[in-house]
Amino acid sequence: MKVTIQKWALAATVVPVLAMSQAMAADAPKAGAMAAPAGSVAAASMREMRASKLIGSDVRNEQKEDLGDIKDLIIDVSNHRIHYAIISFGGFLGMGDKLFAFPVSAFRQVGNDDEVVLNVDKARLKAAPGFDSKEFPDFNTAKYRAQVDKYFKSSPAVKPMKNQLLMRASEWMGKDINDRNGKDVGEVEDLVVNMGSGKIHYAIVEFDKSWSLDDKLLAVPMQALHYKAESKDLVWDIDKARLDTKAAFDKNNWPDINDPKTMSDIDRTLIILVPTTADNAASQKKGQK
Repeated sequence: MKVTIQKWALAATVVPVLAMSQAMAADAPKAGAMAAPAGSVAAASMREMRASKLIGSDVRNEQKEDLGDIKDLIIDVSNHRIHYAIISFGGFLGMGDKLFAFPVSAFRQVGNDDEVVLNVDKARLKAAPGFDSKEFPDFNTAKYRAQVDKYFKSSPAVKPMKNQLLMRASEWMGKDINDRNGKDVGEVEDLVVNMGSGKIHYAIVEFDKSWSLDDKLLAVPMQALHYKAESKDLVWDIDKARLDTKAAFDKNNWPDINDPKTMSDIDRTLIILVPTTADNAASQKKGQK
């Protein structure tokens, strides 16, 4: 029995790392793409970060000058990717109140902090395509996104994927979740992302009291949340009985999401909550009624 448990623990640790390595290889920039930041760490070693902490965080350049702050993140909710960070430079270099989308590959993290550095020199920064803060573009149309991709010669990670649906991460914070019958499940508290791999690792959900979690938070796979674009509803597709309430934590006492043991424990929970064939069949049956 001990051997079986040890094998499972090893698999739970190795599989996420292997998957990240494969994603990195698939997302490697093609010839002519923007070079990786000088002195940056490998994508696999970049830290997991809470989207709520990234939004509003300060951005500096390599010379440690304050550039501005992150106003939002653009995520693909169908493929569970993070593509762009929306930056306000607050008048830096006379750039006024415009906002700018930068691919996450343009950033690097500093040590063990949530601080991020934007690896673009001033001249290139000033020439970046921006948009008015009062006229946020629809990233699902190609016009503005094409300008950004052309400017940065972005890697394949930013290019269209199957069933791509780009949204602002801030639209997901606090978004209500209902079950297939329209009953309240809870709300999205946060998203945990990795700017190195460009992935949304998981969502953090605050479940309703009826789900017996005592207002605690639980990490869930993005696959468990089905977004209906036509109604803008977020639907929970997993049977309540499959929730591992022991993995829940208090909203004021977050675990260290970069601690190896914590990551392994969370990944085990995510595997358990990935929708099964039966879940998908039930969801489709409900949608046909």
